Parts: sequence; C-alpha cells; structure tokens
Amino acid sequence: MKKVRRIRIICIILLAIILIVSSLFVLLPRRNDGSKGCAAVLFAHEDIMFPEMDYRQLFSQLDITSYFVIDDSFTEEQMNAKIDRVLASAKINSVVLICEGDYADKGFSLVTKNASITDLILISPVIDITELGAIGTGEPAAKVAIFSEQNRTVDTLYERLSGEDTKFTSGMRSESQAPELFLSSDARRYYARRGDWSDHQIASLMTMNNPVMQTYLANYIKNHVLQEEGVSRAPLLTWVMKTFSTVLALIAFFLYAATLPANRRFVPVKKNTEEASDEQTDQPPVKKEQERGRDGKIRGRSIAEKYRSSLNHLLAMEIFLGCLMSVPAMYFVSKKQRSFQTILLLWICISLLSSAFFLLPFIRKIKNRKVRSNRSMWGIHMAFTILLGSVIFMLTLFWKGTGFLKPDMMLLLAMLLSIMTGVSMIMLQLCDNFFGRIQGTRQSVIDSIKFSAIRFVPMVIVFIFSLIINRGLFAFRIFILMASLAGASYLRRVIKRGAFGEVMSVVLYSCLYWMMF
Repeated sequence: MKKVRRIRIICIILLAIILIVSSLFVLLPRRNDGSKGCAAVLFAHEDIMFPEMDYRQLFSQLDITSYFVIDDSFTEEQMNAKIDRVLASAKINSVVLICEGDYADKGFSLVTKNASITDLILISPVIDITELGAIGTGEPAAKVAIFSEQNRTVDTLYERLSGEDTKFTSGMRSESQAPELFLSSDARRYYARRGDWSDHQIASLMTMNNPVMQTYLANYIKNHVLQEEGVSRAPLLTWVMKTFSTVLALIAFFLYAATLPANRRFVPVKKNTEEASDEQTDQPPVKKEQERGRDGKIRGRSIAEKYRSSLNHLLAMEIFLGCLMSVPAMYFVSKKQRSFQTILLLWICISLLSSAFFLLPFIRKIKNRKVRSNRSMWGIHMAFTILLGSVIFMLTLFWKGTGFLKPDMMLLLAMLLSIMTGVSMIMLQLCDNFFGRIQGTRQSVIDSIKFSAIRFVPMVIVFIFSLIINRGLFAFRIFILMASLAGASYLRRVIKRGAFGEVMSVVLYSCLYWMMF
C-alpha cells in the first residue's frame, strides 16, 4: 500500500509540474511591447477549430502586436473600422492583414484603399478572380503572400499577381514534405502550397493548423515583413511544448489509473445460506413468499422485474429521441451553420436527463445504502482529480485556443448544461447502484454498451449526412466530438474505480462536457 501511495504522489507531482510549466508557457510569451511598430490583424471565419493559441505564440515571439477577429459575417466596413482602431495606437504605423477563406476579396479591396496595410496574407483563399478587377504585378501595391493547398483557382491568382507560371514551372522545396514555394522576381509576391484537398474548408483547416505551414508563415513575416534574417522557431517550440505536455499527462494519468484499487462499493446481493444448502443437496429451491404492500395485498412484479422492463422502454425512447434530435442538426449542416454542434451537445444532456427522470421512481426506493471504500485515500484522490481537470483545461487552451472562453451566451449555456449533466449522472448512478443491489448483476444505464451507443446515434446520422452532401469539415468536427465524448466517458470510468471516485467522476465528466463547446 505504501508503494501505491508513493506512485500516486509522484503522478500528482508530475501533473503539478506540467500545470505550472504550462501556465508559464501560456502567460509569459504574450507580454511584448510591440516595439517594431507593426501589427497583425487576422480575419478568420472559422472560429470553432481556429488555432488561436498557436498564432498568439507566433506573433508574440516575433514581437508583433496581434488582433484576432474571428467571425462568419464580418463586412468590409467593419473590417476597415477595426483596422482604423488598430492604427490609432501610438506605437502602430503599419498593418499586416491576414485573411482566411471568404475574406480574401474584402482583403484585396481594403489593401487598395488603405496605404497603411503594407502586407496582405491570404490563407486558403476562396475567391472569384473575375470579380477582383485589375490585379497584377503592380496592383495592389502592397506585398501579397498566399498560403494554401494546391488548386487551380489559387494558382491562377498567384499567376496574375506575379506574372509567372505555376503549371509548367516547379517551385522550390527544402525537403519532400515541405511546401512548394514560389517567389516573384521583385520579391513582392509569395506563394506556398502544400497538399491537395477538394473541400476548401478542410483545406483551410489543415493549412491553419499545420505546424509546417505555421513555420513558413512565421519565416515569411520575419524575413519579408520585418526584414530580419534567420528562421523563426516559434511554431516548432509551441508544438513541442503542446505534444510534450499531452504525452506526459497521458503517461502520468495511466500510471495513476493502473494503481487504482477495484471499486468494491455496492456489491451485488449474494444468495442466502438456505438457498446455497438447497443447491448442495440437489433439493428444489424453496419458493420465496411474494412481497406484500402495506394493505397486505401481494404485489404483481418485483422491483427488479419492473426496473428491467423500464430499461427496455427507456432504450426505445432514447432511440426515438436520438433520431428526432438529428433532424435539426442535419438542417444546420445543410445551411453551413455551426449550431449543429450545439444541438448534438444538447442531445447528450437531454439523453442523460430524460433517462434520469424516466427512472426517478426507483431512486426513492433506495435505502440501507452501504459504502465500503478506502477513505484514507480520498484526499489524495480528490487532489489528483482537481489537478487532472486543471491539466486537461490547460491542454484544451493549447490545442483549441482561448476563443471558447469569451463571455457570451454560448458560454453560459455550456455551464448550465454541464450542471444539468452532472445532476442527471448522479441520479443515474443512484439507480445503477440500487439495481445492482437488488438484481445481483452489473447492468448499468450509464456504462452499458447499448445505452452508451445510443448517445452516438444522432452523431452517426449527422456524420453520414455530412459526407453525403459533401460537408467534409462538418463531418470532421462531428468525428472529433464523438472521440471527445468517448474519451470523457473512459476517463470517468477510470476515475470511478478509485476511492471516493463516484462523485469525482461526475465532476470530471461535467467539466469535460463543458470543454467540448
């Protein structure tokens, strides 16, 4: 037992070190004074999977003040007003405008009107070249750089801007996996292309989140915008830190999980000695007297039979609700609206709540609830769970960015649904424990395979629908959501094995559910 405690304490110390180092890594690089007099304004229309933390680290390492405008429907007037506010700062004299996807045409329009925009960087631009007007080697006057996947539209855009050919002329490559680079003779047009994706949303996602493309973007800003020599290591250091923290956290977690004792709570009721003696003597078992109510009448079915029957009805109801919730989610996918993710996360909460209230009559019948656990370890276990949630939160900041922390209605909705999810899981755990006692089995509403699979029903339906209508990015997001849900369920089960883990598993699952938004 001493060795087990020692290993647990070591794991907690490792996680604490990760938390401290990660916090310093996140907070310290943001503090730059912007002494180079240049600001980077980034307009992106994909806010769910935009790697905001990566770009904050990148610009802070280059000592550039960064501004992030992540919106789906930002007009050209609003973009111009944002740039004017940035230029109002006494330290800022020029702007590097970075536009992603559909904002490319607005970026060209702003560059031609505002001389303070010295550089225009396009990330996977989606643009109609015929509507751009007179663009060429001298128009716009600002330098233009393109970071994108390989497609004919972007190739044609660079050819018009530079006057050079990309079809019959190969670009430069530092290695086989590096992007193919094109640079005009006057060094005012730059093009880095890598990969070949049919869906421009997935292409944009891969370009923004790819550490190689992030490195080339940092090198372009350092060499062509700031006129400095050398190679920027900011994206490499960011990804090394994120990967190292993630791997170390997983190792410490599984090492801790391997030392957890088996959960001995709520052991199923064993057969009494009289039934055991009847089995040994091969005599027919004595028929038990049926339960009687307060009025003395014999009850029809036992509580175990009623519970088993209610589970079958609950299974059918959950399948119906899952198919019903997939309809609005498919509608939002067809309209290219990100509300589909809120519908799917709302379904998880509705599924757990409806199951809890459906089985509510059985919760009132719980009595003589005995808990057998090693209470001497509950303090360490609680500390570990808090640190685990903190580390997962920091890793969420690393990989997802700080955008999901912005105070808005979505954040309030996520917190409310997390609380409701935690309450419903506590109710369901009480039902499961009671059913295990009276039935003598380990059947469960929360952990059984069939009830766990039901929670994925609308996600699978919407995933297939997204593939059919060629919404690859939405399908990818749904896959990530399913993987996150499966991982959160697994973590909850592991935590539940330990002492005092029943409550801690619910707290951890509710926190992870909130982070899925």
